[in-house]
Amino acid sequence: MLPGGNGMSEVRNPNDTPNLEDLLQLGIQTARAGNKPNARMIFEQVLAQDPENERAWLWMAAVAETPTDRIRYLNTVLQLNPNNSAAKKELERIHHRLESSNTQVIRYGLMGLGVFLVLVFCAIGLLLLLH
Repeated sequence: MLPGGNGMSEVRNPNDTPNLEDLLQLGIQTARAGNKPNARMIFEQVLAQDPENERAWLWMAAVAETPTDRIRYLNTVLQLNPNNSAAKKELERIHHRLESSNTQVIRYGLMGLGVFLVLVFCAIGLLLLLH
């Protein structure tokens, strides 16, 4: 029984399907509940009907399986709306994090090379002392 109803249960028409906004809201709720796979499926349904739905693409980025997918979805948002500040900020954050990671890889790689060269020179010096 519905609250404040007349005691009759609600009968839904089997042809009633949720509109895109309802589907989008369901996807958002599902994403916020932490169920990313189901949220992705819901957003895919929205995008199948409305491929230019900026909000659906933005949420697809939020529940993306891989960083590559996330970047692709954010770029799609910016193709649809070059002024989307959320997509811009997120892409900047991703690029900054990638640059930091690359810098660390180079730093540790150079330190490893330095340690290796020190060990090689020590071994050569030791061999020269023994002969």
